[in-house]
Amino acid sequence: MTDTVQRDELVERLFTAGITMGEVLTVYLGDVLGLYRALSTRGPMTPAELASATDIYERYAREWLEQQAAAGLLTVEDPAHPEDERRYALPAGHAEPLLDPESAYSIAPFLKSFVAISGAMPQLLEAFRSGGPVSWAAYGRDMIEAQGDFNRPWLLASLGTEYLPSIPDLHERLSNDGSRVADVACGVGWAAISLAKAYPNISVDGFDLDEPSIELAKANAAEAGLSDRVTFTAGDAADMAVEETYDLATVVESIHDMSQPVAVMRSIRRMLKPGGTCSWPTSAPRTRSRRRPARPSACSTRTASCAACRRAWRTRPRPGRARSCGGRRSSATRRRPGSTASRCCRSSTTSCGSTGSTVSRRNPDRTDPTGGGRARHAGVRC
Repeated sequence: MTDTVQRDELVERLFTAGITMGEVLTVYLGDVLGLYRALSTRGPMTPAELASATDIYERYAREWLEQQAAAGLLTVEDPAHPEDERRYALPAGHAEPLLDPESAYSIAPFLKSFVAISGAMPQLLEAFRSGGPVSWAAYGRDMIEAQGDFNRPWLLASLGTEYLPSIPDLHERLSNDGSRVADVACGVGWAAISLAKAYPNISVDGFDLDEPSIELAKANAAEAGLSDRVTFTAGDAADMAVEETYDLATVVESIHDMSQPVAVMRSIRRMLKPGGTCSWPTSAPRTRSRRRPARPSACSTRTASCAACRRAWRTRPRPGRARSCGGRRSSATRRRPGSTASRCCRSSTTSCGSTGSTVSRRNPDRTDPTGGGRARHAGVRC
C-alpha cells in the first residue's frame, strides 16, 4: 500500500468518524431532552409541536429534526411542505434501541458514555501530561447513568435467570430462605435488583465508593419495589469489617477499574460464610487480540480504558492494581474453603459489549446481531 493510499484512507476514515461523532452528540440531545420519547408517544410532529411537547426552543427543534432526517434517524412524512409544516416521525425499528433501556439492542447509553468522556477532556489532557488521576466525578452524572444502563439489559435478563441458575447448588442455596448477598462495586444497582427479582427469599446489600451511584441505586430499587430487601451503602469494600455474613458476593464489571483489587478480594473472602461463593460475571469482550487493526468491540474497550477506566483508579493508587480494560479478562465463580464442591463448570459465550446478548460457543454460527466480540462467562469452583 502506497503512502498516498494510506493518507487517503485515513482522511476518509477520520472524516467519517467526525460525522459519526456529530451524530452521537445529536442522539444525546434527543435522548436527554426526551425528543425521541415524544415522537414515539405522540407520533409524527412538526417542529412547533415537538418544541411545545418537550419545552424546547422551536428553531432548535427544527434544526434537530432536519439533522436527524438527513442522518436517516427520522423520516419526513411530507417533504414538499414548507419547513415549519413538515412532520417528522421516529421509525418503529428505531424506537427499541433508542428508548428501551432493558432491550438487548439498547444503544443510547453507549453513546452517552462518549459524551461524558468528551466533557472530561480538559482533565484528561492534564492527567496525560502529569500522570495524575481523573476523578470519577469529572465524568459527571452522564457517565454514571451510561455505565449503569450499559450493563442493565444483560444483568436484568440473564444474571439471576441464566447465569447463577447454571450453578445448581448455588441456585438451590439462594432459593432457600434467609440467604444474603453482597454486591460489591454495585454501581446503580441493577445486579442487586436482578438477583432480588430472581430470588424472592434473599436480601442483597450493595456497596460502592461513588455516592451519586448509590443514590441512583436506591431510587432504582425503590422504583422496582425492592427497598425492603435491597439496600445500598457508600463505602470502600476493601475496608469492610464484615465477616462470615454472606452466602454470595458478586463483583460485576468492575475489577479492572479498582485501585486495589487484591484488597477487595481479600475483604470479600472475609465477608463470605464458609462455603460461600464469589462471582464476578462480565459481559465485556476479550480484546487481547493480535489483529491490527482490532475488531470494533476491541477498539471500543481500548478507548474506554484509555479515556476513563485507568484514569479513575489513579485517584486511589495502591499496590495490586487491576489490568487494563483492554487486556485479557475472565469472569469466574470461586468458593470459599469449607465447601464440598470441587468441580469446574465453564461455558464460553459471544457477547455484544453493551447488550450482553449471549449464545453458546457450541453454536459458533450463531452470533450476536450487532457483531459484538467474544466474552467468557466462566464458573470456576475451587
